[in-house]
Amino acid sequence: MWFLPELRRTLACGMVTACAVFAGCSSIQVDKLPSGSTLPLVGTGTYASESSYIIRPGDDLQIKFFYVPELNEAVKVRPDGFISLQLVDDVRAAGLTPLQLDEDLTARYAKSLDKPNLSVIVRSFQGHRAYVGGEVSVPQTLNLDGGVSVLQALYAAGGSLPTARLDSVLLVRKGEDGRPITYHLDLSESALSESKVDSRVALQPSDIVYVPRTPIANANRWVQQYIVDLVLFRGIQLGFSHDYVRNRNSNSN
Repeated sequence: MWFLPELRRTLACGMVTACAVFAGCSSIQVDKLPSGSTLPLVGTGTYASESSYIIRPGDDLQIKFFYVPELNEAVKVRPDGFISLQLVDDVRAAGLTPLQLDEDLTARYAKSLDKPNLSVIVRSFQGHRAYVGGEVSVPQTLNLDGGVSVLQALYAAGGSLPTARLDSVLLVRKGEDGRPITYHLDLSESALSESKVDSRVALQPSDIVYVPRTPIANANRWVQQYIVDLVLFRGIQLGFSHDYVRNRNSNSN
């Protein structure tokens, strides 16, 4: 395994080069990114939990048939958002509520069964998590049990290191198309004393909180490199667009 450090350095260099080309004319400075004031907060009326759970990659599902028990299956939602089932092959599950997936499967199985009476049960919410990394004591994924703020996540990761730039924290959040959107958060002591809302931003599934050592000049370039690094070297899947990660992997080769 002696060659792994060298392989990692080689791939990282390739990613940096590819990201530089990709960023090209679309350089975005961190101080021009949207702030946490535009996001839902924990502990205020602006934060509302989902009324119906949305299935995400990593979730464990049980598909139960009432009249055809031999078709019962326990499946995990793949990183690409699909599940594989008997008779109907691959079906997209991520992004749907259990009821919506139930209706979709009922329609699909109606082509093969007379009474496709089934239910979709979410057994574990593995996709309901976020990642905290950078200049923190213990970079890690966090299970979100509801109402977890950015500051609480920072404490859960053991707090920041002395080298951390808390005025330049980045929050990467998945957009509606699955692609990352980057926000700039100020978690410095002066900002906290001024009661800024950045520290109370409510984390959502797939969020990435990154505490840098130094200011990040080009947010686009950093996001492209860091998300690919998470997937390639840490094995962390947080549900960002499969096409986005695949394209970045292709560019880094």
